[in-house]
Amino acid sequence: MPIAAALSASVGLILLSVLCLTLPKVAMSGNIQRNSAIGIRTKETKKSDSAWLEGHRKATPILQATGIITLGITAILLVSSFFQAFPPLLPVVSGILAYGVLFAGFIAGAVVANKAAKNVNIQKGI
Repeated sequence: MPIAAALSASVGLILLSVLCLTLPKVAMSGNIQRNSAIGIRTKETKKSDSAWLEGHRKATPILQATGIITLGITAILLVSSFFQAFPPLLPVVSGILAYGVLFAGFIAGAVVANKAAKNVNIQKGI
């Protein structure tokens, strides 16, 4: 994989990893209110403020693990791109794996958040 391609892939991975690591905590702190632009926006999390907060609280561990794992794989991507001693497919495989981990983590986080928010909404009769 050319170094320029590895760098551009890595920038995207790093930005999305930082989003995974910071967004849930910021949303739980109340600094990001329930909205239609940013956060875990599912049908259930958007119904009430308490559902929004609970959904983000439950998804936080998944998203943080996703961010940490993705940063680790991104480091492998960068190192293997700069040093040709590694197998030539390692950068490609690590890039694909990193984006796969992000995708799976986003989906898992949204599913967990939606389920938690739905439970809150049922308890409140919403």
